[in-house]
Amino acid sequence: MSETKRSYEGMFLLACEKSDFEAASEPIRNILARNEAEVLLLKAWDERRLIYDIRGHRRGVYALSFFKAEPSRVVEIEHDCQLDERFLRVLILRRDRLTQAEIDAENARTARPPGGFDTDARAAETEERPPREGVPHGQGRQAAEHAEAGEGDSSPADSSEGSART
Repeated sequence: MSETKRSYEGMFLLACEKSDFEAASEPIRNILARNEAEVLLLKAWDERRLIYDIRGHRRGVYALSFFKAEPSRVVEIEHDCQLDERFLRVLILRRDRLTQAEIDAENARTARPPGGFDTDARAAETEERPPREGVPHGQGRQAAEHAEAGEGDSSPADSSEGSART
């Protein structure tokens, strides 16, 4: 007995081993095909440095997918992704009223040029920024506000006016 296929949105975080998205997205295509899902859209969403290591990986590729599948197959898709070491994280949401216009808008919004990821731009983004002038490194927002106001480095311990002991 065949169930009615429903629309789903999947966000997949893959280990960043290859700069070519076609090769990096092959595990997603294989799992969706094996579970008889109809892929409406599969595209590179972003390639980023991760905030913390996930299974020893510092970088990851986010892939966004819209697909139609039988509801009973979604659990199998998630399970297959958990068993595959190339998947770091997976999130699949049901999209009841997904239209072709929404898919086209998403595709146009974050379209990437062919040929892989722009790793040079990402590397420039992750470089450390120098501290602002006049603000001691690691002093936080209050020190920055005092420096901008021109109040300098006066601390309560430095101001001994009127509190001198004899």
